[in-house]
Amino acid sequence: MPKHLALVNSNSQKRNQLANLLFIEMSRNSILMTIFAHQDDETFSAGGTLAKHVNSIAVSVTKDINRETEFQAACVHLRTKPVILNFQTISTQNQAAIKENLIEILRDYKPTHVITHLEFDYHFEHRLLRTIVEEAIEWASHSTKIGGPGHQVRKLYAAETTVLIPVPEILIDTSKSNAQMVKAIAEYESQSHKGGEGFYAKFHAAKTKLRGIQASTDYAEAFTRVNLVEVGSFKPNKAMEYLD
Repeated sequence: MPKHLALVNSNSQKRNQLANLLFIEMSRNSILMTIFAHQDDETFSAGGTLAKHVNSIAVSVTKDINRETEFQAACVHLRTKPVILNFQTISTQNQAAIKENLIEILRDYKPTHVITHLEFDYHFEHRLLRTIVEEAIEWASHSTKIGGPGHQVRKLYAAETTVLIPVPEILIDTSKSNAQMVKAIAEYESQSHKGGEGFYAKFHAAKTKLRGIQASTDYAEAFTRVNLVEVGSFKPNKAMEYLD
């Protein structure tokens, strides 16, 4: 092998090792929360990432009696705490109530990292929830006499479902937790017929394999960053000491 190629491979391996070490450190010192519209989105969008995180919560905004038991079982495989809100749908009529519920949940659980839907997802409820989540994160960070001290989420990410990210900013290596995600997908028998028999299992197997190839690993999940306002007059932090 040419020396310059050997050097590139060596540097790539070192970067991958460092990235894994950084993720392990992050997972020990942070709380990951997924906020998705439906029971199954957490598995299809970020199941491998949830499973490898030490402290995590999976929030489903809608409650479907056909999926409730499946959701609970999937979360066992993903080693995450399930939280279900009591909404049947997500619409402009109830978005204010959903936002208030999410503000309370964000203040109670105090996640440092949140994952939600893409703003260009094909599903209307997914797109609307993305907007609601951003607003809830902002208002949860405000300190008030009635609401008490605010909580500032440090990072917000958007994840893929069956709508793919054209150019992912972040790829999380899920090789060691992929088997748990596969088991979680299998719990959703009520959804297995949609798109054709076995569609979701096949699609997400191919998707995580594709992302794994891009990340030079076996399996991976893709995300994009969403900018957050971290300081302000009503927030816990009025200003930052240095650029982060």
